Amino acid sequence: MEIAGRLMSKVKSVIGGGMNMLPDRMNLFARYLTGVGNANLKLDPSTERSLVQATERPPMAKMPMPVFDDERSAIAGVLSKMQMRDIPVPAIGPGIPTSGPTVYGQDNQAASQTLGRFNAQVTPTSVRVTDTYDMVNEAEDPDLVSGKFQPGKAYKTLRAAFDPTKVYDPKLDKMRDIGHLLTPEEKDFKNYMARSGKNQFFSPMTSVARAAMYALPVEFKPYEIDYTIQRPQ
Repeated sequence: MEIAGRLMSKVKSVIGGGMNMLPDRMNLFARYLTGVGNANLKLDPSTERSLVQATERPPMAKMPMPVFDDERSAIAGVLSKMQMRDIPVPAIGPGIPTSGPTVYGQDNQAASQTLGRFNAQVTPTSVRVTDTYDMVNEAEDPDLVSGKFQPGKAYKTLRAAFDPTKVYDPKLDKMRDIGHLLTPEEKDFKNYMARSGKNQFFSPMTSVARAAMYALPVEFKPYEIDYTIQRPQ
């Protein structure tokens, strides 16, 4: 068993090395789909920079501001109960990488479409990224990871991904036609694909990935990511 385990680890490492040639969002998802997991994971430098950027918080400065000792004094305007204290306030300047959970929804397409939210441990020389890669969160359809064969949802997901006049809600399993709300330019397929490619949260390729999960009767296993990015010195 031990020999078989080592052999399997080597096989996964080789396959993982090949997957590193894919775009990172496809690389991470392919590892989830195939069970390769985090073996030999290497992200593109541009993705690494985006993940570091996702940890940034606005710089803070301390500004002296008047503060009353209690609410009653503040309401009454008792100046003798007021004193100046240094209060942290957001300042102007570049963001500062900060340890802790990141916030999903920042203006950061690469981070949103690879890991979304993750935990970061920041040091002067590195950023350690930890996360559990899965497709389970409040925004996803629970059926996505049910292991059930769902060709209907797979087809509707693909249809909506490549048809600008369709919007599909997998949780309700409802397809809506919004063609009457769109201009001819918005209905144009090339324009639609160009807009989708710039969208922070949605892209046709992520819909293709979801469609594959609906079409495969497999319960996919999450995998752990523990990845360290070296900061430029």
